[in-house]
Amino acid sequence: MTKKLIKDAYLELLETNPSEKISVTDICRKADVNRSTFYMYYEDPIILRQDIENDLMEQIPVLSEMPSEITSDEQFVAILESFFTYIKDNDRMFRILILQSDKRAFNRRLIDAVLRKYHVESQSSNPMLAKYEYVFIVSGAIGLLGAWMEGNYPISARKFSEMVLKMGLKAAEIENSDFRLH
Repeated sequence: MTKKLIKDAYLELLETNPSEKISVTDICRKADVNRSTFYMYYEDPIILRQDIENDLMEQIPVLSEMPSEITSDEQFVAILESFFTYIKDNDRMFRILILQSDKRAFNRRLIDAVLRKYHVESQSSNPMLAKYEYVFIVSGAIGLLGAWMEGNYPISARKFSEMVLKMGLKAAEIENSDFRLH
């Protein structure tokens, strides 16, 4: 219960302040807990943020439920839809982590998690190209996600998933084209 109060206070502060400006004192004041209580759970606000991100990453359906091999576009759309629905259902937290305050760090963690999940480099005849291709596609998807969120989810998670898949497939065509790295 106390950890939740601390996390909620930190998230509330992140809505209006950059993470580097949030102190332990600010968090304790907002959560109405003593500094010693904060330090019982966390060393500093950075560790608190990492704990919040870790909790969130563990619950993301695309990372926890996704099979390591996807066999059809329909299966991929269903997985993406589950992921985007989860984000929409947890809008406040994802708005803070993806659209505000040090979003680059959280976005990098998402990209790294996808790359690890699919062992991207080990499954390709050109590991370097495969890695950059996946980083490009996942970064683009995260950018689209941010725009979808900023627009207050103007289309359904299903339609958005189909759009992300379509754009990702177009980007992936680079590897199969005449384009070659020299």
